[in-house]
Amino acid sequence: MDSQFPPPAPADPHGPPPPLTERHFSLGDRRVRVLLGHDCLDDVAQVLTALDADRFVFVTDDTVQGVVASKLAGVVEQTAPALLLSHPPGEAHKNLATLSRFIDLALDFKVTRRSVVVAVGGGIPGNVAGLLAGLLFRGIRLVHVPTTVIAACDSVISAKQAVNTAHAKNTVGLYHPPELIVVDFGVVAMGSPRDLRSGTCETVKNALAIEPGQIPTLRRLLRPRADYTPADLEEIFELSLAVKGRLLLEDPHEKYSGVLLEYGHTVGHALELASAAPGSRAVPVKHGEAVALGMAVAADVAHRLGALGADAVATHEELIERVGVCRCLTAGLDTETVMHHIGFDNKRGYEAHTSSDVPMVLLGALGVPLGLGQHYLTPVPRREVRAAVHELLRRGRECGGDHDPGHDAHD
Repeated sequence: MDSQFPPPAPADPHGPPPPLTERHFSLGDRRVRVLLGHDCLDDVAQVLTALDADRFVFVTDDTVQGVVASKLAGVVEQTAPALLLSHPPGEAHKNLATLSRFIDLALDFKVTRRSVVVAVGGGIPGNVAGLLAGLLFRGIRLVHVPTTVIAACDSVISAKQAVNTAHAKNTVGLYHPPELIVVDFGVVAMGSPRDLRSGTCETVKNALAIEPGQIPTLRRLLRPRADYTPADLEEIFELSLAVKGRLLLEDPHEKYSGVLLEYGHTVGHALELASAAPGSRAVPVKHGEAVALGMAVAADVAHRLGALGADAVATHEELIERVGVCRCLTAGLDTETVMHHIGFDNKRGYEAHTSSDVPMVLLGALGVPLGLGQHYLTPVPRREVRAAVHELLRRGRECGGDHDPGHDAHD
């Protein structure tokens, strides 16, 4: 596919940071500005102050608060009052309790329809902020300043805003498009190797499920050490924006062709929730890691059903290995807990299915979905999904890889 976005200019490592570059994508007829730069937090603050807001509400987590969010809030507060809302990091805090507390604090702060909610951080504060902005006065302006690859390449390029329940991820939410996205790749590149690995998995997903023409570029860019430069990350971002931008133009609510972006997520979301559950013996699995392992399961299921060839399965394995995601992350998980969460997957109901089936995005070839009907979903017998999940977890327990998931579990 010919990208609507030109490739980024190579950065001079010895020169000053390049100016902000403007991109855009469209959610149906709604155009969203995207500004890209390197080491440009001062420019980001100026962009925010130009929005002519009467108040700013910054939403972040406790990890990012002191690194980025406090600086931005301090600058914009010179022109308009700013409130900084922060929660502990992790999926456990992406819930209605956090949202309810933030709503009350924002109303106490006297936000109005002219106010702007600014999400600073990864996908979790981004979703909380998006839902907050969508609910206040039935929708006020939202700006994303993603600080992780996963947020920049995936969650902020969307109108979907949601929080989790005890049963499943992203089951309570709404659609609320951002006004603006500003990405500082100098900040994004500061992420831990594990965060960087996790983030690149969504771009791999897009290539496997939607745009396999990007696979040669990913083979050049990806490396397990995750020692990416800001320019590398910008190129990875451009790959994601090209694919998601095309799908969101025709399907802004991601209910039809946009469901392809859910490849690997049926099992991936279940792995996330199972690993983060109280009392779990597993290291919490990050979203991108879970999607990568979920894609491995989806490829295994499609192969078991006779739909996906061994070469395509091998390409899944190769790219996941190039990213550096190891199956040992699933050690400590059990099959029935994962299957329980799969039963609450948020794609239920798009197509009629029985309780003995799991609707999944599956491939018949790289970039060729199997899905029946208009939502690209295939009903898969639960026994086939259970067998593939069991095999993933078995390989995780027996994995001889050199990645220590406990070493950077809290990165």
